[in-house]
Amino acid sequence: MNFFTKEVKIGITAIIAIIIIYTGIIFLKGLKLFSNDTAYYVEMDNANGLSVSSEVLANGVNIGLVKTISYIPEKQNILVQINVKPDFKIPNGTTAFLSKEMLGSPKMNLALGQNDKGYMKPGDTMKAVPSTDLMATAGELLPQVQSLIPKLDSILAGVNTLVNDPALATSLHNLEYITNNLKTTTDDVNSLLGKDMPKLMTKANTIAGNLEITTNKLNQMDLVGMANSAQGTLNNVNNLTQKLDNAMSSKNNSLGLLLNDNSLVLHMDTTVQNASLLLEDLRLNPKRYVHFSLFGKKSK
Repeated sequence: MNFFTKEVKIGITAIIAIIIIYTGIIFLKGLKLFSNDTAYYVEMDNANGLSVSSEVLANGVNIGLVKTISYIPEKQNILVQINVKPDFKIPNGTTAFLSKEMLGSPKMNLALGQNDKGYMKPGDTMKAVPSTDLMATAGELLPQVQSLIPKLDSILAGVNTLVNDPALATSLHNLEYITNNLKTTTDDVNSLLGKDMPKLMTKANTIAGNLEITTNKLNQMDLVGMANSAQGTLNNVNNLTQKLDNAMSSKNNSLGLLLNDNSLVLHMDTTVQNASLLLEDLRLNPKRYVHFSLFGKKSK
């Protein structure tokens, strides 16, 4: 009796094919039938398209794969099992987050904690933090961008009106004129600093030197003695003024008599009048006083 009938051979072939196909699928997904990888769990609110066999990265290095993704009704969240290479230890305080490339699928990323806090044990659960997916962030910002488009149109219309305003061109020309004047002024200042300033500094140094010499000479002068001499001179002038005042007010001297005796003034006035009459008579009758002769005096 032949046990390997045609039907048995077909059944065995089908079983082998199923095993090969299953093994191939597992291999293509990156999973292993017999693996000693360490299992950890991640609690997250949203899987955001994460799938089984997705890569698990730590600091950009592939350290494992996503094993299972399950929904927990009690907590209303997602529990993800990740299998990590047995030689890789996850520090305590590590958190997980999802990242997504432009055309790729989401990947699980681990933000490793500090090594001094110890390491997680196999089967421990870590928390997930908000995703850093740029595409998701852009999707969240899209409604806000759309609401800004009408305002942006208004702003562009205002800018267009401002640009087409002739006053703007006039202002730009004025600004160019001011800039040219400022450049000319700057050149003049640079010329002053480059040519005239050294001369001015030289003259200033000369003046400062002369002032220092003058100060030294003043320090060498006996200012106290000069002041004492000037004070003595002033005292002498005061004494002379006092004596002159006393002489003018006294009648015991010639100056006092001259200033205080009216009779002397009257005599002087009379004398002046007589002298005036004498000169007038001399002018009218010169022959009474002067005789001229070209041939000498006649003998009588």
